[in-house]
Amino acid sequence: MVWTSDLQGVCTCIHSDVPDKFPEQGQFAQSEWLEVICPEDRIRLKPAFQEARDKRTGYQFEYRVIKSDGSTRWLRSSAVPRFKENGEFLGYAGAITESTELREAVLELAKSELALRLVMEHSTDLISHHAPDTGDYLYVSPSSEVLLGFLPEELRGVSAYSRIHRDDAPLVRAEVARQAAGETGSKLVEFRIRHKNGHYVWLGAKIRVLRDPITEEKLGAVVVARDIGSERRERESLMRSEERFRSLANLSSDWYWETDAEGRFTHVSDGLYRLFGASPDEVIGRTRVERAADTDQPGLREYLNVFAQRKVFRDIRYCVYVQSKGTVRHSAISGEPIFEDGQFKGYRGVGRDITEQILAEKRLERLATHDSLTGLANRSHMQERLEQLLEDSKAKAQVAVLFIDLDRFKEVNDTLGHAPGDVLLTEVARRLRKNLRPDDLVARLGGDEFVVAAPCVRGVESAQKLVEKLSSALSEPMLIAGHEVFVRASVGISMYPDDATTKEALLQAADIAMYRAKEAGRNSYRFFNQEMSEQMKGRMTIENSLHRALERKEFELHYQPRVSLATMQVTGFEALIRWNHPQLGRIPPLDFIPIAEERGFIEEIGRWVLEEACTEAQRINEATSKPIRISVNLSARQLAHDRLIADVRSALAKSGLQADQLELELTETSLVNDIEASAEIFQALKGLGVSLAVDDFGTGYSGLAYLGQFPIDVLKLDRSFVNQKNRDKSGNRRVIEAFIDMAHRLGLPVVAEGVETADTLAFLRTCGCDEAQGYYFAAPLPADEVAPFLTRVSCSTGTFT
Repeated sequence: MVWTSDLQGVCTCIHSDVPDKFPEQGQFAQSEWLEVICPEDRIRLKPAFQEARDKRTGYQFEYRVIKSDGSTRWLRSSAVPRFKENGEFLGYAGAITESTELREAVLELAKSELALRLVMEHSTDLISHHAPDTGDYLYVSPSSEVLLGFLPEELRGVSAYSRIHRDDAPLVRAEVARQAAGETGSKLVEFRIRHKNGHYVWLGAKIRVLRDPITEEKLGAVVVARDIGSERRERESLMRSEERFRSLANLSSDWYWETDAEGRFTHVSDGLYRLFGASPDEVIGRTRVERAADTDQPGLREYLNVFAQRKVFRDIRYCVYVQSKGTVRHSAISGEPIFEDGQFKGYRGVGRDITEQILAEKRLERLATHDSLTGLANRSHMQERLEQLLEDSKAKAQVAVLFIDLDRFKEVNDTLGHAPGDVLLTEVARRLRKNLRPDDLVARLGGDEFVVAAPCVRGVESAQKLVEKLSSALSEPMLIAGHEVFVRASVGISMYPDDATTKEALLQAADIAMYRAKEAGRNSYRFFNQEMSEQMKGRMTIENSLHRALERKEFELHYQPRVSLATMQVTGFEALIRWNHPQLGRIPPLDFIPIAEERGFIEEIGRWVLEEACTEAQRINEATSKPIRISVNLSARQLAHDRLIADVRSALAKSGLQADQLELELTETSLVNDIEASAEIFQALKGLGVSLAVDDFGTGYSGLAYLGQFPIDVLKLDRSFVNQKNRDKSGNRRVIEAFIDMAHRLGLPVVAEGVETADTLAFLRTCGCDEAQGYYFAAPLPADEVAPFLTRVSCSTGTFT
């Protein structure tokens, strides 16, 4: 429809393909046309239409109109202003065309483009469009960032050939040229393309070369590609696996075989001939029974049984006789039945030569029952032999079980080395075996432990003669690595059936007796008795309880006063540990301290004693007017521990006790274990300001030389010198006088331990002894009785009786 309008917007001329649809000329105003427009579009258009009229400018709108049946149609309206030659505005001239079909076509095209873009932008495949000849990227899907590390805009304008591996570019060019030459169909091309990070990514791509169907102009190529790195790796892995299988088949020590339904060999691979040295004539056409070295061997019987049942079998062992070599070889075979159309055709499988394995197993059987170093029976074989020996000896004779442990064998290893140590063990085994009867049992349990078991017709008497004979044989010097070595042993003996009736109990009893022999000074033997068993059980109870004793607060400290013999005033206290066991009651320190040292509990216990004693001493100092000194015993293990200095410093800091009020006591034996290291520790302790005392002086090495190497403040005279009952008092007192005189000449005060009588006290005072402690003054006191004791003693002017 074409129209013109006047100044008032009334149409003055209308030309329409459907004239009956519009009013006559001069009767239709443009404002009325707005009323048939959809309300949504009317709201949008009315201001724009009015603005164009006001400004006398042209306009072009697209909108929907509502038909009489309620449906809508899209129209496109455009108009330009009309002017006279003098510039006077006359109105508008315009045209209205229907655009519904065009609009719907554009909408469908937009939907199609959107769907295509969604597919391309969300596809994991790399979709790209390339310029002809150069291969420049014209379009790249977003998946390029995941596959190649590039954003699409980074690739646009870049030639794909510049990023393809130079060895693979000819493949891509060849595929493009093939299609450009007119060949149809797209082939999969695999090539490497460089990632943004520099490494190459394997892609598998379908390439489609595009041409204008009319002009034949080259439009480039569309490529759809995906990452095939994992596929190629799997493919290459499969190829390597196949190659390995082929190599294995050629090089394997196994062989492949097939038989017919009667069990006769129809095929055998070269492995059998190569390994067994058999010729094909010896194998093909024969059965396993015909080739067997023993037709009654268990493996052959098992094979015939499964063959008859048509079952799969695995690793059946049997031996064959190789006629051409005159040898017997062992095989392990596995196989499965062959069926064709349900009919049994025979077997196929693999076999391997296990001749060396069988021989090795026989050697291992001996190794499993004998010690590899000495050739003696090992622990497991000893158990079997001992069981049989006890069974054979029932109602005939007693059996002695000897548990032998070499004394200080570790020193041989540490000094001479492990190889000479092995030579020594071998010689010990030889001497034991030489001095026993053929039917007697001798075994090595490991390390330096041996067991001997022998029937003893005269019981303990025979056993005693036996152990003395063996000890004598071992005591003869041995020449090891150019050194003359003397071997000593601790031996524990249990008797069957008096001490026990089972091998386990007899070995345990002999072991207990052996430890008792070691405790007695080594190089001795002990017969088991029930008292040892009870003591061992008690020891185990103590050892197990020590694990939780601190946690359960079962320890407490008692304090024994030290008295100045010049003033008879209390100068300090020695802290002594007590253990209140919930079942065993009060356990003496001598019963648990050695176990704590042996099992490694002493460091933690000693740390607690140190902190507790310092705390209690500070509490007493604060409660009384006169400061006292507290003495704490240290073990040899504490002295060797790296934490000792830190522990002492921590105990002083936590308690607030002054360093000069703490005295640490160590035995002289612990000092001489490592004089150089001990001297360094002593110097460090002195640096903290504490006093140092040597406890139990005279009971150890009593080496005067070391006294000058340590910054010692006090010597404590052991109670074994002070409190000697029923002995020559005059001789002992001369020793004490000499000891005190020596200490004073060295500038060291002396504290006497174990003072129990007034006579002893009077003697010590006449000798010039400086301090003393013992039950004469007071028994060790619980912590809550210390302050009252000090008050009582102070009020009685030093009277202790």
